[in-house]
Amino acid sequence: PGASPRALAALVPRAARPTSWVDASKQAVSQESLAGIPWAGRSTLAGLFVRVAMCDRKDPAVWKRLVARADVIAHSFTAKQASLVLSAMARVKHTNASFLRRFTVKCVPSLVEDAELLDLCGIISSLSQLNGYCEESFSLAVGRLIAFAPQMDLKQISLVANAYIRVGHPNAKLFRALLKQVPRRIARCSGKDAAVLLNALAQFPAARALASADDGALADDEDGMVDDQGSDDASSRPTREGQECLLPGELRTVVEAVTLRLPELLPSADLHTLTLLLNALAQLRFAQKDVTDLLTEELLANEARFQRMTGRQLAMILNSAARLQLFDPRLLDAMVSKTRQQAGSLDSQALCLVANASAKLQFGLDTFQALYAQVPRHLARLSGRQLAMVCHAWAKAHVHNDDLFSLLALPLAQRTRELGAREVAIAVYGYAHFKKAPPELFTPLLERFAELRAQCKASQAEVLMIGNALGRVGWRDSAVAEGLEAYARREPSLRNLSAQARATYSLEPQ
Repeated sequence: PGASPRALAALVPRAARPTSWVDASKQAVSQESLAGIPWAGRSTLAGLFVRVAMCDRKDPAVWKRLVARADVIAHSFTAKQASLVLSAMARVKHTNASFLRRFTVKCVPSLVEDAELLDLCGIISSLSQLNGYCEESFSLAVGRLIAFAPQMDLKQISLVANAYIRVGHPNAKLFRALLKQVPRRIARCSGKDAAVLLNALAQFPAARALASADDGALADDEDGMVDDQGSDDASSRPTREGQECLLPGELRTVVEAVTLRLPELLPSADLHTLTLLLNALAQLRFAQKDVTDLLTEELLANEARFQRMTGRQLAMILNSAARLQLFDPRLLDAMVSKTRQQAGSLDSQALCLVANASAKLQFGLDTFQALYAQVPRHLARLSGRQLAMVCHAWAKAHVHNDDLFSLLALPLAQRTRELGAREVAIAVYGYAHFKKAPPELFTPLLERFAELRAQCKASQAEVLMIGNALGRVGWRDSAVAEGLEAYARREPSLRNLSAQARATYSLEPQ
C-alpha cells in the first residue's frame, strides 16, 4: 500500500512485462508473418516494413513481396503509413522505380495536403533518398512545409533542406523559412544536430557564393587541385523559380549563429560529430581562426578517441584541413602518423581524398610511399575521375614515381570516355609535370578533350591548364591550339600562359 507505480512496476519480472513497440520492431520477423504479406492490411503492412527494416533484413525476395503488396493497397495509405513504408525502404536502400513512380504521381499529392509535420518530413526525405522525385509532389509540399516551418526542430530543418537540394529542387521561399527558425532552435541543439545542420546549409545554392564572398574564403589552387566530389552538385542543376532570391548574407548569418554555440557543444561531441563539423566548415569555406582552432583542440584532446578514427573519417578530416588550410603543427604531425597507420584500411574514395589532401598539406615522400603501396589493390575499382586525381596528387606533391604513372596509364586510357574536361586536364598535367607524354595515353585524352570542347564543355581555365601542361612536353594539339588562339584574342598579354606553351603554340604576347 502506498507504493508508487514505478516501484510496483519494478516488482514485475522483466519477462512478464509488455514489450514496447520499439523493442518489438527490432525483433526478428517470423516466417508466419512474412507468409501473410500478400493478405496484409495497410496498418499491418506498414508495421512489417518497419520491422523488416529495423532487423536490417535486405533479402530481395522479402522486399519484393512487401513492395508488391504495397503497390496494390497504396491508394488507401494514410500519410503516416506512407511515411513508415518509404522510410523503411530508404533505411535499407531498397528502390523500386515503377512502384515509386506510380506512388509519387498518384498518391503523394493527396497525402501532402493532410500530412502532419513528422509524416511530411519523412515522405519528402525518403523520396529524395530513393530517387522518387516528382516535381508536382515536391512543389505541392513547399507550401505545407513553409506553414510548418515554425514547428520544425533542427533535425527536421536539415532533413527538408537536404531533400530539396538532393533532388535539385531548390526553393528560396522554403529555404528562407527554414533559415528563419535556426536562431531560436539552436539553443536546444546537440553537437550532432549542429553538425548535420551545417552540412545541410553547405548544400544550399548560396553556399558557393558565401564561400567566395567570405573574407576568409580560400581560393582553389591555380593549377586545379580538385576534391573527390561529383560535378553534379546543387550549383550545376537547373535553376527553378525563386532560387536566385536566396542571398549569401542570409546564409552567413545562420552559419555564424551556429558556430557561436560550438564552445558549449564540442566537449560532449564524438569523433563522428567533429568530422562532420570540419567537413561542413570546409565546404562553406568558413575559416574563422577561433572556430578552427577550437575544433583542432577538441580533435586532439582525447588520444584514445583519435586512435579510433576510421579510414573514411581520416579522409574527411584531411580533406577539410587542406581546404581550410589548417597548418597547426600538432594536427599535421598527428595526421601524418595516422595516415601511415591507416593507409591499408582506406577504400578507393578515401585513398584519393587522402592523396590530394596530403599533397596540399605537403606530407612528404614517406606518406606518399605508404599510399602508393595501396594503389595496386584499388586499381580495378578506381573510376576515371579518381585515376586522374591520383595522377594530379603525385604531381602536386612533386613526388616522382615512374612505377605509379606506368601503372595508371592503361586503366586511365581505357576510361577516357568517363572523363570531363577538368579530369582530362589534371591527368595531362600529372604526367606532363614529370615530362612524361606517353602517346598511348595522351592521344585518347586529347581526343576526348577535343570532343568536349566541340560540345562547349571545356572552360577557358581548362584550356589554359592543358595548354601549359602540353607546353612542358612540347606537344602541339589542334583543339588546344584553337582554344589558346581564342584566349590570345581576348587576352593579348597571354599573362596566364607559360613561356614553354607560347613557344609550343607559336603565340607572342602583345
